[in-house]
Amino acid sequence: MPRFLPLACSLLVSLLPAADGLAGTVLAEGYSVRVWQTEDGLPQNMVTAAVQTRDGYLWFGTYSGLVRFDGERFLIFDSGNTPGLRDRRVTSLFEDAQGTLWIGHDAGIVTRCREGRFEPFSLSSGIPGDQVIGLGSDETGQLWAMRKNGSIDSLAARGVRLESLIGPDLPRVMAWTRSERGRIWVAENGRGAYLADGGVKVITFDEPSRDHYVFGIAAAADGGAWILCDDRIRKWEDGRWTEDRGSFPWPGGPLTCSSELRDGTLAVGTVYSGLYLVYRDGRRPAHFDHGNGLPQNWVRFLSEDREGNLWVGTGSAGLVSIHATAFSALNAPDQWRNCSVLSVAPGRGGGLWIGTDGASLYHYSGGKWEHYGEAEGLPNNYIPAVTESREGEVWAGHFWWGSPFRLENGRFVRPGYVDEQSSPVFALLEPPGSDELLVGNRDGLLKLSGGRATWLVKSPSGAAGAACAIARDANGGIWCGFEEGGLARLADGRLSFFSRKDGLASDAVRCLLSDPDGSLWIGTADAGLCRFKDGRFSAVGVDQGLADKIVCCILDDGVGNLWLSTHHGLQRVPKRELTRCADGLIPAISGQTYDHHDGLPSSEFIGGLQSAGCKTGDGRLWFASSKGLIGVDPNRIEANPVPPPVVIESLLVDGETAPVLNGTVPEQLSPDQQRLEFRFSGLSFVAPNKVRFKYRLDRIDKAWIDAGARRTAYYSHLPSGSYRFRVIACNNDGVWSPDGASLAFAVAPFFWETWWFVSSCILGAGAAVALLARHLTRRRMQRQIERMERQHEIERERARIAQDIHDDVGASLSRIAMLSQPARGALAEPERTGAMLSRIYTTAREVTRSLDEIVWAVDPRHDTLDSLVDYMGKFAQSFLAAAQVRCRLDLPVEVPAWPLMAETRHNLFLAFKEALNNAIKHAAASEVRISFRLHPDSFALIVQDNGRGFDVARAVPAEADRISSGSGLANMRDRLVRIGGRCEISSEQGRGTSVALIAPAADQALRPSDPSLPSHQSPSQPAS
Repeated sequence: MPRFLPLACSLLVSLLPAADGLAGTVLAEGYSVRVWQTEDGLPQNMVTAAVQTRDGYLWFGTYSGLVRFDGERFLIFDSGNTPGLRDRRVTSLFEDAQGTLWIGHDAGIVTRCREGRFEPFSLSSGIPGDQVIGLGSDETGQLWAMRKNGSIDSLAARGVRLESLIGPDLPRVMAWTRSERGRIWVAENGRGAYLADGGVKVITFDEPSRDHYVFGIAAAADGGAWILCDDRIRKWEDGRWTEDRGSFPWPGGPLTCSSELRDGTLAVGTVYSGLYLVYRDGRRPAHFDHGNGLPQNWVRFLSEDREGNLWVGTGSAGLVSIHATAFSALNAPDQWRNCSVLSVAPGRGGGLWIGTDGASLYHYSGGKWEHYGEAEGLPNNYIPAVTESREGEVWAGHFWWGSPFRLENGRFVRPGYVDEQSSPVFALLEPPGSDELLVGNRDGLLKLSGGRATWLVKSPSGAAGAACAIARDANGGIWCGFEEGGLARLADGRLSFFSRKDGLASDAVRCLLSDPDGSLWIGTADAGLCRFKDGRFSAVGVDQGLADKIVCCILDDGVGNLWLSTHHGLQRVPKRELTRCADGLIPAISGQTYDHHDGLPSSEFIGGLQSAGCKTGDGRLWFASSKGLIGVDPNRIEANPVPPPVVIESLLVDGETAPVLNGTVPEQLSPDQQRLEFRFSGLSFVAPNKVRFKYRLDRIDKAWIDAGARRTAYYSHLPSGSYRFRVIACNNDGVWSPDGASLAFAVAPFFWETWWFVSSCILGAGAAVALLARHLTRRRMQRQIERMERQHEIERERARIAQDIHDDVGASLSRIAMLSQPARGALAEPERTGAMLSRIYTTAREVTRSLDEIVWAVDPRHDTLDSLVDYMGKFAQSFLAAAQVRCRLDLPVEVPAWPLMAETRHNLFLAFKEALNNAIKHAAASEVRISFRLHPDSFALIVQDNGRGFDVARAVPAEADRISSGSGLANMRDRLVRIGGRCEISSEQGRGTSVALIAPAADQALRPSDPSLPSHQSPSQPAS
């Protein structure tokens, strides 16, 4: 890309004001022209240089920093956020064979960016320089930097400085250009030269009679150079002129830059006249200026990207991209008087008839315009229908009564057979091979032929609206579509109506197209496209890939596609796909939609009128829109074959950017991450807004996720493990990148997910299982022992019961038997017999009491403390009464129902009985006092008599045995110790004896808060 530096340009930087905002996309000269300005993200509108790096990004230099562009977002690097970029004023850019980005600055310094790191580059010559206007490597790979004063510095380790060709003169015209092969050409104040063998070789022309002042120079792809001098555009190669493209098409004035594009077109930028494209095939050069797309006429630089987009930096009005397009916009000289185009029809000689919604009728032919309005006989300025017959008759219908009108001798007149009260016309059609004119109006379909007007179809109802669409099929049948009344067919003299109940997708018909294969394509206002074939309707709607449910016009381009104008753009669909979709063979169509992103002035097209679109003899299609007339040349439609490079720009973890190195996140992500945001781009610049993406996260997504045009993907709360995020993209023509981009990363586990923790858990679980098994085994053995102990206890209880029965009941029964035997022989002695019977009675009562005690002892219902105390009280009263000893009871009013083991209850009762027995037999007591006390951890049963008493401390065993008479005091103590209690005996000679039977309450759920409970004292009961 060559760079020219006229002296006046440096002054214009400060003198020229910024142009008015013109951001957007327009069509001009067969190209789509789009403008980016600060409102779109640029740091400033003065863009000075451009380069596309091998990763696909576009880089732009400005005086407010370096900018990286992905088609949607501008990322700005300046001295504030990039320490290695010491001068924010960038003037030139270049990428070398190793992928290093070289940056030239206004201050004369050079910066390089390697692997994303910016660093200042020191010139080996050590000589400070002027502004850098050019950077590049020559055919040997050596890097050079050209300065504003014409000197050229080598960027090699032992580089040199090549002196300027202009010497002490001020720079006026300075140019730098480099071919893809590395040949560097320069122009300095009218002298042309090239770099070779480490030096500057001046071009010597073989025509000394001419001035040969070089205004511009551009490297050619074949090794030569385009030299702009002597008012000629010529190529210089191998010391001679090899090609001449004619005179300068620009009016004069300084040039700024020139570049040969990949298709051989030469682009030339100027200071005052804009941009010129000079074609190799001799076509008229294309010219762009402030009037047809450029925001400003001053062109600073030219750069072509890999997709063929030409990037243009304007003086102080932003950045421009230009690429060839098949679309064009036709505008009347008066801009349609700010009205919309309603109708269009082809005219003879390649002309066009164009009706508007307020500016009446226009005729365009051979670059000339004619206007027809009220002065030319049209009483109304709204022209929804127009047509020209094969014989050259022009008909126009308007939004008033009494049309259509026919053009005669330069004026539109109403033929006599046209009713002057006829309703407004919406459709005009001359069927092929006939001399009749079909007219659709609010009342139905009318035929004009042979000087007569004949009704063919009347509107089915008042709500049906106008007949707005007409078509004739291959069999000669006439079809008519109504605004809200469905479809009508007239064939073989028979009239048929079709509506939604017959399968029509919608009753709101907007347009019709008859296909040679017998199909009728029907565009509707709310249900997309419908096809009638072989007596059956089938629909293709938005769900099947249509751009919109409103289809305004349908045209066949003759090369296998149908074009549909809608309210959301212009859609091109392969007819074969439409047919297969309507037949149900494929689920959707893959048509291409064109809208304002492709340079169309409007995405909304006019519908509901027969003449909303047409095809001219040169094959071009024309469509009426709300912003003028839009044309497309189907033969110039070229698919973009370049798949977009895909880059993953960043990974944000909870809003913080994670470091990325060579497609990998080097550090594991925290396990408690909440939200991951992947930002990616597809670097296609023909139509950046139409780049589509698919992504997937391995281990999470089973299939590709269609992101549409969205350039971000989100994931939340990923479990620990290794992942790879993948993304692919397609360009505006659906060409997908084969490989895409990927990013590998890992999420660290929580500590409970680590191997050591899991291993510890496994070991711990094993140990727990072992301990549990051991515990269960021990518990099972303990239960078995307890069962055995219970069995032994039962056996002991049975043995005790048996012993008690044997000792008490058996002995008593034996005594009864012994007493009964002598009583049989003493029946004759009444006194002796009575005494024996009395003893037998007493013994029988003792047997009964013993049996009662045994039954009470084995009954589990009495295994409570209250039952024990109650029974002992009753037993004491009965036992002492039989011995004629007074009994005084000091017992609580309420005794808690604490559960007691049978063994505890039995031993307590036997010890209590022993104490009573000792009081009667050995103490010679006349009164026994029985009291009961509750304590926090025990209870006490106290037996106190007023008998003889004895000295416990000085009692000898023999005395103890004598006092206890049998088991003795030790037996009572043993019984209490056996149940975990104790027996406390206190006595004095002549003062009586007190025996306290104390048992533990450790197994009870309830503890008394007060050791003394309410009690009552029974009155003494003397012996009866």
